[in-house]
Amino acid sequence: MTLSSRDGDILELLIADYIASAQPVGSRTIAKRYSARLSAATVRNVMADLTERGYLQQPHTSAGRIPTERAMRYYVDTLMNVRELDEHERDIIRERFDGADTGLDKILRRTSSILSTISHYAGIVTCPHADQIAFKHIEFLPLARKRLLGIFVDQSGTVQNTIIEVDSEFTYPELERINNYIARTFVGLTLSEARAKSKRELENEQTDYDKLLARAMMMSHELLNSVTDGEVVVEGERHLMDAPEFAEVDTLKELLNALEEKHQIVKLLDQCDGNDGVKIFIGTESSVPVEGVSLVTAPYRRSGRIIGTLGVVGPTRMDYSRVIPVVDFTAKLVGDLIDVEG
Repeated sequence: MTLSSRDGDILELLIADYIASAQPVGSRTIAKRYSARLSAATVRNVMADLTERGYLQQPHTSAGRIPTERAMRYYVDTLMNVRELDEHERDIIRERFDGADTGLDKILRRTSSILSTISHYAGIVTCPHADQIAFKHIEFLPLARKRLLGIFVDQSGTVQNTIIEVDSEFTYPELERINNYIARTFVGLTLSEARAKSKRELENEQTDYDKLLARAMMMSHELLNSVTDGEVVVEGERHLMDAPEFAEVDTLKELLNALEEKHQIVKLLDQCDGNDGVKIFIGTESSVPVEGVSLVTAPYRRSGRIIGTLGVVGPTRMDYSRVIPVVDFTAKLVGDLIDVEG
């Protein structure tokens, strides 16, 4: 439903004040700021009408009004002007990436921290899923008696290690043969494809013709399934403590637990992988089982292909006009950094 120009102006002024103060807004406050010089009584009548229509709510009888989720959605979709970041603001974000460790995993963890610092909310990043991780190298090294160190490296340079328990010792020539065989077997595959192939090979009785290679495939299968994928990195939860909405200990604890569990957030961010541009999830849209939480997200790319999502978690009254361009620019910058790494 579209609001009249006057109703929209009043709602926009109220939301701007609420974003800044986190306090209910009264009719006198709006009347003083409204350029058309309406009386407080007129503004009060408009606010009462907006309350009946589900855009405002009154926490206490004698208090002013605060916007509902419906109002915040209308504000984001219809009233808000998203400004462009100026070059100085872009340089600040770029500088925070300068000198950061290389490798996709380190870049993404750095990204989450930067988003948190710039927005003053919590930063969140999803790492690529198994079908988006390109295999580069596997190697097994002797670690101790009947133990090997399995090393997985993807095309971005991210390295993950796993200790593999084996039933007998391997000579160096045997390990060299195993490593060469594995490299040939999985070259050009994604992690998801490599996992599927190792499973098929294990089920294929033809591997019995060479016990060493059969054991190599078994070790590879264990290593591939230990590789972390689709992880969610959250940084800056401490900023949420400053939001009045989460001032109550139980509410804050519930929110921090939700961010720690991450299950609902993962499902939500997975929906963003196929969508271009910034997406905003307000309140109950966010799937976070805590009232008053919103997410602003955007996908990031490698070589033009979406491989993950990043964004900001904060209260529903977050300053969307400031957060949206930060998230949008950071997503594009991360894509550029990943392409350089690749």
